[in-house]
Amino acid sequence: MNEIVISVLASIAASGALVGVLVWLSKEWISARLRSSIQHEYDQKIETFKAQLKAQSDVALVELRAVIQREAGLLAAATSSFAEGQKAAMERKLQAVDKLWGRVLLLRKGLPPILGFIDVLTVDEYKGVKNHPTFVALSEGWSIERIGQLVDSEVEQVRPYVGEYTWAVFSSYQAVMLRIVFLLHAGRTDADKLEWHKDSGTLQILRAVITAAEFAEFEATTFGKITWLHRRFESKILTAARKLVSGEEFGADALEQAQIIQQKVAQLNLKTA
Repeated sequence: MNEIVISVLASIAASGALVGVLVWLSKEWISARLRSSIQHEYDQKIETFKAQLKAQSDVALVELRAVIQREAGLLAAATSSFAEGQKAAMERKLQAVDKLWGRVLLLRKGLPPILGFIDVLTVDEYKGVKNHPTFVALSEGWSIERIGQLVDSEVEQVRPYVGEYTWAVFSSYQAVMLRIVFLLHAGRTDADKLEWHKDSGTLQILRAVITAAEFAEFEATTFGKITWLHRRFESKILTAARKLVSGEEFGADALEQAQIIQQKVAQLNLKTA
């Protein structure tokens, strides 16, 4: 009897164990199938998502390239337009500088020979030259009207292109030279006028244009003063012209100096007229 019970119990235990194993195996199989199904679905979604991202990326890339090409085209057109504008502006500057320098040369050439005669004298000999035959001969025919003809009103057309400082130096050069001619003309009857280097209007312009050291050098020069002025003014005009051609900007100090020079020139012109 006991053996039968034990046998039945053993059979039941074995069956329970087998069922347990089967249940465990069923669970593992089901779990594996679920994991595999989930992984497959996940992989499909990942691939779909990757495909969508790639499609969106390709579209965005095409749009970005189109934008870049459009912007590059606009930039190229703007750069070309700017370059053409700069080229035209530089050509006008060069033409203006060329015309202004040509006027400087014409002014120097057009000045009366009396200046050359005066320049071979020392400052101490100026007043005593009033009755010198050469001075009398060279000073004849130089009326106020003829002196005024040395001014070229058309040259002011270059002013917008050469800038205020360059124009101020040129106009002061012209004003000083004409003032000297005027004083020498007046010196035919008034010997004091022959000492042109003491004229207040002339000195005011010089102080506005040249430095203190340069003015001291002018004052110390006793022979060839007019030649000294020619060289100094022309050097300043050429320096300003080189600055213009190089594209360098004139500072606020230069513009302020130009205003002062122009004021002195206007005052001297009124005094000479």
